[in-house]
Amino acid sequence: MDIKKQNEVFFGKIAGYYDIIFGNWIRKTQIKVIKSSKIDKSSKVLDAGCGTGNFLSLLEKDNIKRLYGIDISKEMLKIAKHKLKISKISLSSVESLKFKSNFFDYIFSVDAFHHYSSKEKAMESFHRVLKSGGKLAVVDLTFGDFLNEIFHRIEPGNSGVCNKIQMRGIFAKYNFKEVKQSKIGMFTVMTAGVK
Repeated sequence: MDIKKQNEVFFGKIAGYYDIIFGNWIRKTQIKVIKSSKIDKSSKVLDAGCGTGNFLSLLEKDNIKRLYGIDISKEMLKIAKHKLKISKISLSSVESLKFKSNFFDYIFSVDAFHHYSSKEKAMESFHRVLKSGGKLAVVDLTFGDFLNEIFHRIEPGNSGVCNKIQMRGIFAKYNFKEVKQSKIGMFTVMTAGVK
């Protein structure tokens, strides 16, 4: 079974329990990401891998009005629809975003990057749909190389966790500038850059 299908099945199975298991832990990370990003209220923002809509819900509470989310799990999106008031969410993969070029001011990928079936295609898509001067923030787990490899092998749908150096390399390959990294949680790093 390919990575995308593994993720559809895995997140379909845990959708109803996701917020109970991960909600508080991930919410703390998401709040830190929002505070450190200083998002302009008039920005168009994409949550790539929005899951049950928690990050978008926090952005709605911050009065950011032009919000979009995509995910590959129908079950996760069903839950998100009940939480969200103004965000436009759709079933889609990050590797083939349906938005027009130069559309978003911000793209966030929070705790999803290690689930993308092709990090290369995802980064190409992000670069294409970001406006010039737009910002990409990838927030993902990293446990150190040895534990990253173990996590990769045991978590369903995990396409591989990048360490900080690998993530910087990915941003450089796609010509993102002003790349900064900051530790957001014990095992979570945010890598952000400007198109």
